[in-house]
Amino acid sequence: MKHSFRTVDLDRLVEFWNQFYPSRYRIDVDLLRTHTVDSPTFDWGASCVEEADGEILAFVLVKKSPASLYAGSDRDVAHLSAIGYCDANYGVDMLSDLKQLLRNRGCNRLTFGQDSLHFFPGCPEDFPQLTSFLMVEGFGDGGVACDLERDLGDYENTFKDPDGDEFRVVEAKDVRALEAFLTREFPGRWRYDVMSKVKIDGPGCVVALFHGDQIDGFALIQGETNKVPVGGAVWRNDLGEHWGSLGPIGVSKALRGKGSGHALLGNALAELRKRGARQSIIDWTGLLDFYGRHGFVVTRRYHYMALSLSEPTQN
Repeated sequence: MKHSFRTVDLDRLVEFWNQFYPSRYRIDVDLLRTHTVDSPTFDWGASCVEEADGEILAFVLVKKSPASLYAGSDRDVAHLSAIGYCDANYGVDMLSDLKQLLRNRGCNRLTFGQDSLHFFPGCPEDFPQLTSFLMVEGFGDGGVACDLERDLGDYENTFKDPDGDEFRVVEAKDVRALEAFLTREFPGRWRYDVMSKVKIDGPGCVVALFHGDQIDGFALIQGETNKVPVGGAVWRNDLGEHWGSLGPIGVSKALRGKGSGHALLGNALAELRKRGARQSIIDWTGLLDFYGRHGFVVTRRYHYMALSLSEPTQN
């Protein structure tokens, strides 16, 4: 029997998730709650669980387009945040119902992951069974993104601060300058994500590049004391004790290519190390050379996968 998430036992669902996905993608109840039912884009009408005799057989987690939260998002795109099944036939049934529901709403595209408060930026490459399942269901492969990691225990920032650049942790008095910078340079998802994080964890989760009172660069950093891990920090259970996370990160257009980006990254990583972070992650990126200069290596690859809903899929 299929039912909505309003009656789901999240502890049992986490146990099912952790049996379905490879161990490096295991989650806990707090993460499941904050990234689904507590999320402003969680789709209560599309997300559901199928059970029989008290056992979970399959689930789909769906998010609505974040277009109501920030600019630049397509209102006609829905996100399959995650799916799990004990048998592929149950997964097919769940997806079939989901496709029809979304078509009836006028939605034209279903993307795996990439949702606001996402778990996955795409389908994990090291879970080929899921990739094959999605492709059979009509999803197309649209490229690759990576997670990168390194142990910060021996990290040293060797990148010189450009003349005139000051790097420090954002304080309460700097929050308006931070929002002004993000509105000017990154007005979409990054502005929303960073300012939401500041509201939850305070301004100390951002290291910024200052020119006087003006901010011209930012790096979001997270560690084990943060309340709602986002981005790559969702894999904190795999990173282990004293985990760290960095990103997003960006500088003003006028400063790009002048060394400020590496200096900002180096200062942010040094701050993470100062706070006790060890194994640390930078998620959802293709900038392998940029981060590689700081010792980061690829640990996960994801394939962007999306399904057109404009015409029924023939299986």
